[in-house]
Amino acid sequence: MRVAVISPYALDIPGGVQQQVLGLVEHLRRQGEEAFAVGPGAGSGAAATNAGRPVMFPVNRSRAPIALSPVAVRRVRAAVAGADVIHVHEPMVPLVGWAALRTGRPTVVTFHADPSPMFRAAYRWGRGLVRLLLGDVVATAVSRTARSAVEQLGLDPVEIPNAVDVPSFRVEARRHPRRVAFVGRPDPRKGRDLLLSAWPVVRSEVPDARLVVVGGGESPPTEGVEYLGRVSEAEKRSVLAGSGVFCAPNRGGESFGITVAEGMAAGCAVVASDLPAFEDVLGGTGLMFKNGDPAALAGALKAVLADPGLRERLAGGSSARVERFDWGRVMSRYVELYRLAARAG
Repeated sequence: MRVAVISPYALDIPGGVQQQVLGLVEHLRRQGEEAFAVGPGAGSGAAATNAGRPVMFPVNRSRAPIALSPVAVRRVRAAVAGADVIHVHEPMVPLVGWAALRTGRPTVVTFHADPSPMFRAAYRWGRGLVRLLLGDVVATAVSRTARSAVEQLGLDPVEIPNAVDVPSFRVEARRHPRRVAFVGRPDPRKGRDLLLSAWPVVRSEVPDARLVVVGGGESPPTEGVEYLGRVSEAEKRSVLAGSGVFCAPNRGGESFGITVAEGMAAGCAVVASDLPAFEDVLGGTGLMFKNGDPAALAGALKAVLADPGLRERLAGGSSARVERFDWGRVMSRYVELYRLAARAG
């Protein structure tokens, strides 16, 4: 089966959707399917088709690298011409996703985002136009949060979670029980500044606590904080496997929480803001704090760092739960949908 997997976001820039697209192509090809990615910054070769150069554009309370040139439309249309199935991630993001719709070929779409109130209103009031743009598709959503927005379009999406290569996070590393890891961009909605503001309070009661920050951006000097900047996937896995706690202080705009699942897979106890998407991923195996509250965040971190028994119980629970998000389980559900869409088409 020849499957074109479409990303509206530049594939040479790290991001949750890009990670899922590239992982899906990789695992489909391992299973013998003829899969390839299509998106801005995709490079070239049997497994990728470049849709053009991206520009940074405000999307979902952040900035996203998308292609807005009409050239991208022609490239995408040409790339998917021979596909048996087209799988479009974030189909409402221009222009790459739009170009892959209504081709006359069996199409699966996946909604990832927790849209802003403005976009939710647009879905509701522009439902007819959006459905016209989508055409006849099989719809999926990565979470309950993402599904709630899509239902306003009159769609009944199949909920298939994002996937993580769980075994790859179980690497040999000396775990430091009082080390906290954070992974993310210095984007306000990722909550790095919230974590840094809470950290001195944590250190005042747990003086040997250490915080490791993975991701680019500014690095204000803070006692007990180490900034690693951007790192390789292998180094990220090593950092997580060597940390006792993973912290996700995100303020919003999250529909799933890939980094949360990665922390779970690495065997960390997870402290996370009480976003519905994070609650769904953790399923009661993490310690949640009130979103946006630095005092609550500091209290949760102190509780886990000071209590080895609590930390071990949380880590054990999340390690067991994250198995449901492994690629091996998620892949089979997508392949089943591809075959269903192909038969219906």
